[in-house]
Amino acid sequence: MLYLRRINSFQLIYNVVMNNKKQFNVVVALALIAYPIFVIICGLFYYKYFGLGTLEISLFIFGYYAANISVGIGLHRLWSHASYKTHKWVEFILLMLSSGTLQGPVLAWASDHRNHHAYTDTDKDPHSPQKFGGGIKGFLWSHIGWMLFDEGTYKHLDKMTMHRLGKNKLLIWQLRHYWKIVIFMNFILPPLFGFIIDGTIKGIFAGYVFIGLARAVQQHMTFCVNSLCHYLGSRKYTTNTSGDIWWMSLLLLGENYHNFHHAFASDYRNGHRWYHMDAHKWIIYLMSKCGLAWDLIVTHKARIISKMQDVDSKITTKLENHLLSMEDRLSKLVTIATNKIQDLNKSAASVISHNVEKVLRFQEMSELLIHKINTIKKQMQILNRSSENLIKKAEIELQKLEKFGVNIGIIPRSF
Repeated sequence: MLYLRRINSFQLIYNVVMNNKKQFNVVVALALIAYPIFVIICGLFYYKYFGLGTLEISLFIFGYYAANISVGIGLHRLWSHASYKTHKWVEFILLMLSSGTLQGPVLAWASDHRNHHAYTDTDKDPHSPQKFGGGIKGFLWSHIGWMLFDEGTYKHLDKMTMHRLGKNKLLIWQLRHYWKIVIFMNFILPPLFGFIIDGTIKGIFAGYVFIGLARAVQQHMTFCVNSLCHYLGSRKYTTNTSGDIWWMSLLLLGENYHNFHHAFASDYRNGHRWYHMDAHKWIIYLMSKCGLAWDLIVTHKARIISKMQDVDSKITTKLENHLLSMEDRLSKLVTIATNKIQDLNKSAASVISHNVEKVLRFQEMSELLIHKINTIKKQMQILNRSSENLIKKAEIELQKLEKFGVNIGIIPRSF
């Protein structure tokens, strides 16, 4: 993608003129696909001649978490959501480190992220998992496809973001010199770092390869927040597709508490409970104790509880309506099947004689499903939203019953 060299801080400037045709972004493809493949090939050569040891593993871990932290507390919580404030020299460090992740300039990243929150799960959401009707195509679109293909439905520099961040001289400087910074952070600093640690040519190569591999892996972990965290996880705080996935904490250091984040985007915490493994939250908190961060935004506990109760009420209502709809479908299904069987018995018993066992099986399945739905209805008051999984299983059974009825000829295909 191309970025303008000169930007007036007081004027809206867009970096790319979009057309209405789908366009493959070659630059992004080189950065996100071709370059990581090249680094992997380099890694294979390195392993063949030098093997793996403490140096290589340490460089990988350092590279991964340096990139992860710079994205989490920099691109995300500092610039995109203004969850806290910090010194300019701290901003500079975070800006340089985040540039090395190849995720674009801060102004572009924050613009896309603002639109993601403003238009979650709609066509205006840059990486909506609902595109193409969801499923695997929607997953791939939200993970990486939205960056590879440009359909002209959104611009990378947003008015609101430019109004809020456009006066930040550091960010303007980064936007002007983005690719120069990228080259320095990927091709110069990692080899230099490896040499400082090891003092050999091997250390130079190791620094380039393993910090590069770490960056590539971390890149996809960030992308998982857009994709996986909108397909899996609990939804206690808002009913959109975002989810909290606790078991991704070691990889995402807190960005995995994505449902809470969508409900309270400005909060400097994503995992708000003390036991939530949100390392980014702890880092920002420690920074505040050292005078490196201030004005931390914290959502009041009463507001969180109120939001959770509201979500519980909405989900319970939705489940009850779904259950009523299933009852209605099942009632109609049983009525149609019963009438069909009676008509067949009157006209010619031989017509269904070879399907007697299947018809009896259909009736048995119907009775079991009716009993299951009645049981779920009784448990709804106790289980509340926990009934969701039971209802999903019952829905699958109902769909199987409908299909089975069609296959044995007692339910019309148009049902």
